[in-house]
Amino acid sequence: MSASFISGFGQYHSDRAGVNPRPYVTFDWQQFGDMLNTPPSVAKEAAQWVIFSELATRVSAEQRTEGRFHALWCDIDDAQGRTIAETAQLACDAVGGAQLVCYASRSATEENQKARIVIPLAGLLGGADFEPMQKVLNDRLETAGLIPDRATERANQVMYLPNRGAFYDQVQLKGARLDACSVFAADLDAERQRLQAEEQRQTEAREQSRLKAAERMASGGTSPVDAFNAGYDLELMLTTFGYRKRGNRHLSPLSTSGVAGVTIKDGIRWVSTHGSDVSAGIGKVSGSQCSGDVFDLFVFFEHGGDYGAAVKAAGEMFTTVDGITITQANQRAHMQAQEATVAPVDLASVGGMAPPSPVKEPMPANEDVFDLSQFALNGQSAQLEAKMLEDTFVLGRLAILGQATAFYAKPNSGKTLLVLWLLIRAIEAGEVNPKDVFYINADDNFRGLVTKLKLAEMYGFNQLAPDFNGFKSDMFLRYLQKMIEDGTASGKVVILDTLKKFTDVMDKTIATAFGKVMRAFVSNGGTVIMLAHTNKHRGSDDKLVVSGTSDIVDDADCAYTLDVIESDVLNNVKTVIFENIKARGDVADSATYTYSTQKGQGFGYEELLASVQEVTQAEAEEARRREQAEELVRKNADIIDAISEAIGEGVTLKTDLIDAAAERSGISKAKVSRALRDHTGTNYAAGNRWNVGKGDKNAQPYSLLMSFSAPPRHATGW
Repeated sequence: MSASFISGFGQYHSDRAGVNPRPYVTFDWQQFGDMLNTPPSVAKEAAQWVIFSELATRVSAEQRTEGRFHALWCDIDDAQGRTIAETAQLACDAVGGAQLVCYASRSATEENQKARIVIPLAGLLGGADFEPMQKVLNDRLETAGLIPDRATERANQVMYLPNRGAFYDQVQLKGARLDACSVFAADLDAERQRLQAEEQRQTEAREQSRLKAAERMASGGTSPVDAFNAGYDLELMLTTFGYRKRGNRHLSPLSTSGVAGVTIKDGIRWVSTHGSDVSAGIGKVSGSQCSGDVFDLFVFFEHGGDYGAAVKAAGEMFTTVDGITITQANQRAHMQAQEATVAPVDLASVGGMAPPSPVKEPMPANEDVFDLSQFALNGQSAQLEAKMLEDTFVLGRLAILGQATAFYAKPNSGKTLLVLWLLIRAIEAGEVNPKDVFYINADDNFRGLVTKLKLAEMYGFNQLAPDFNGFKSDMFLRYLQKMIEDGTASGKVVILDTLKKFTDVMDKTIATAFGKVMRAFVSNGGTVIMLAHTNKHRGSDDKLVVSGTSDIVDDADCAYTLDVIESDVLNNVKTVIFENIKARGDVADSATYTYSTQKGQGFGYEELLASVQEVTQAEAEEARRREQAEELVRKNADIIDAISEAIGEGVTLKTDLIDAAAERSGISKAKVSRALRDHTGTNYAAGNRWNVGKGDKNAQPYSLLMSFSAPPRHATGW
């Protein structure tokens, strides 16, 4: 049977993708031969790739431990004037005359015949040997005068298959398959020795870091987290946990894209834009990135995300001046400071019923020797399991039954519309029992209240509103506590529209108290959906910033921001994207929707709901590009007007045009020149407003585009 390898299409093809996950396909040598001779010609985002491994995963750690590889390969981006045939022969000589295939990559040209080389192996290579073998291959090619891309030394690096571009050629050199373990034996032995020496160096460096941190604790420190961060070098720990350095960035071991996305800030914090790191929840997640310190890496990679276990482990590593571990020292201090006073949540201060006065709880009677086993849960697993809920989604793939989820958006972004649309879809699909859903509409006028009440009656869910039928917002937490006490919380879905009507998100004490009751409700099988607002101003990364303290997000299981990525005023269509900033469970990283913004006679709320559509990632990116183009047009409006007027009056050559537009607008020539460049092209919809052509004596005159030159809304060719 012919060997088959993992394959897919486009950079983001993955069976674990948060958006559009797809199973991998397989690929074999026969298909490879056919593609060599008759390559397709497709855009890179649709191009097919392969990893010459039988294991169907793009996770590097999994390929290193379980992969079985059938070929080595390399990527030559700078051919240094050589032809495909010349490159192939040099590579063949470097590997002892073994059989290989060399073909031009899609971006190759006649002048720079970029190449990929595939070398089939005589025997299978395990994942642990594959990466050192790839390095040995690249070292040999470099010695032979070729310049390989070192990214191929990653076990999960995808290789794009033949794909015809402006230039294509291929050469197949006959010979025996490469017995890499024999031919590369001496090189591989040297590489293994180098790796062992590097590992020893890292081990010694980690031990020095541990000793340094221990000294810090012995001098009076009390925080194992601070000690760990102070003692362990960030770059060293990134390397320890599998991050690969690429220039001044690092590549995550969880990444499937191959693009290094981790940077170090001030030598003590890391920031990752890897979607895989964000999805995994490493460190603090904020929008499309996550960040943290050395200890956050320790929490995730050594303790599976269990912060408490990581603190305990770190505490056992360091000792105080008294010679006891810092964990023991902190436990002693805590017990000395602990008072037997139980401070219940003060619901009076957070909009709930006032609790009884604090009381001192007596310790258990000491007739017998005190033993913590009296508090053990053993024997109650069946009872507790009955309270658990299956992973059922209540709002698309954005919210899970039995969790607390927060959606943050600016006003008029469509958060209520989309949440109701998603809820109705879930009810229609039978995923949610509408009788268990309680939509609390606390942020609407009377007309809006009646409109949504009709929807509730139509689809069978419950709508509540403050001051109707005795419902009081300031009693909400007490209502939740009563449901917990009565055992009726399980399966109930509560939607708060909006959160600010039920707690003060700006007050840390009040928000914390709200979070405690919410967590108790969720722990008893309830579900909470919170609609909340973002700040007026965006963050430095141009992302939305949640309003209020971080306590709500900290206490929630999942949180999303909802941002507008395109407002098409002409067609009355708005495109918005949910982006995950905190996740527990297999929720989507993002989801994009369009809906109509039309208002007026005959177009009510039901019509708005009917207009909602989910869009693909490609369509979302296209909408984002259109909005960016329109934003650039708005930003450069004065310059565009000045340049357009000058062209209309016959000033069409670049230098003259820049001078004339700068004089008309009073804007610097540098900005005019940049705008002239940014808006040159043939696609009006992409923000182009003029085109440059060919005139007499090599002149390049500019001419205005007409708006009817814009392609249809869903046309391709950006």
